[in-house]
Amino acid sequence: MGIRIVVSDAVNRRVAGFSTERYQAFQLAAADVARGRARGERVHSSNATRREFYVLKRTPYSLYYSVDPQQQDSLVFEEFLTDDEENLMLDLFAGEAE
Repeated sequence: MGIRIVVSDAVNRRVAGFSTERYQAFQLAAADVARGRARGERVHSSNATRREFYVLKRTPYSLYYSVDPQQQDSLVFEEFLTDDEENLMLDLFAGEAE
């Protein structure tokens, strides 16, 4: 049985540059989430879009994804970051808030 997934532009632009190991890790994590074998920790809920955002941590990567619990087939893979990339982004956002 096939699965339908949506990959955000942020991830889609970078997939071609992933190493083979990182690409395989992305595929495995995405398939596990899409097929219900894994569920990340909820990190944000948006009232505006009605989407819930999750992170599935699998060292050394974090898969960010979102779903609309009211809509079937609403899974979107938002980001797939290494620990270093995730820390850099958190530092950048913290700097903007100051």
